[in-house]
Amino acid sequence: MAGERKFIRESTNRILIKEFLIKKVEGAGFGGMNIQRTPMGTRINIIVERPGMVIGKGGSKIKEITSEIKEKFNVDNPQIEIQEAGSKASLNAQIMAEKLAEALERGWHFRRAGHSTVRRIMNSGARGCQVVIAGKLTGARHRTEKFTEGHIKYCGEVAREVMLRGFAIAKLKAGVLGVKVGIMKPDARLPDEISLKIPDVEKIEAKIEEKPVKKQKTTNIKELLKIPGIGPSIVKKFEKSGIKSLEDLYEMDAKDISSIEGIGGKTADNIIKKLGKLIKEDV
Repeated sequence: MAGERKFIRESTNRILIKEFLIKKVEGAGFGGMNIQRTPMGTRINIIVERPGMVIGKGGSKIKEITSEIKEKFNVDNPQIEIQEAGSKASLNAQIMAEKLAEALERGWHFRRAGHSTVRRIMNSGARGCQVVIAGKLTGARHRTEKFTEGHIKYCGEVAREVMLRGFAIAKLKAGVLGVKVGIMKPDARLPDEISLKIPDVEKIEAKIEEKPVKKQKTTNIKELLKIPGIGPSIVKKFEKSGIKSLEDLYEMDAKDISSIEGIGGKTADNIIKKLGKLIKEDV
């Protein structure tokens, strides 16, 4: 039970630190964070679009954030690293949610802002995206508007793996608007997608042609001398008739063998009985 409480406490602390950083670096384009414990302390990696606003003049702001995290959340020796989002900012759901909230606060119409955000995300290579704006958009009553393009997964293990989600708040005179952005990663691979490797027929045919054909092993007709009652004269008669191997002889029956000049029926029967065993011995 003590272990479970520890995990719950750490997870809660992590969420509180994230909420604190979102407020503290507001306007810098907060894109997420990663907390990692090391032997030297606690490393906090923050992804932002504009690192200069977080670092401050001479590093004053980042020192202030570090000391506040240490005091408020009881973090052991926090070390903050700033990572610039760079060209991937348009594929960061949290950054795009904050940008959309800023555009709404500047007075953009929600439809224009929503379509513009979706277009920017899709142009960056995302497989799909959805923007949800909820609140008092035009009248006194709350409503929700969705802007969707491409492929979107809403729930399940697949959604956790391939979807990036961000949330931000736009504070307007009429009230607060909630902004949600969901982005399917450009390299997302769905379970129902399969790829087939089609073999190159020309290369296969070329390899078959290059592959040497194994010659069938042949046994010299002179091996008949191992059969009792078969002498050199009978072997010469087979050679004279064009039979060079035991395999050629094996394909013939007793009638065909006895039809050869000088070969009798008893000799043919004797050869047929012993020929199979003789070939197996030679293999």
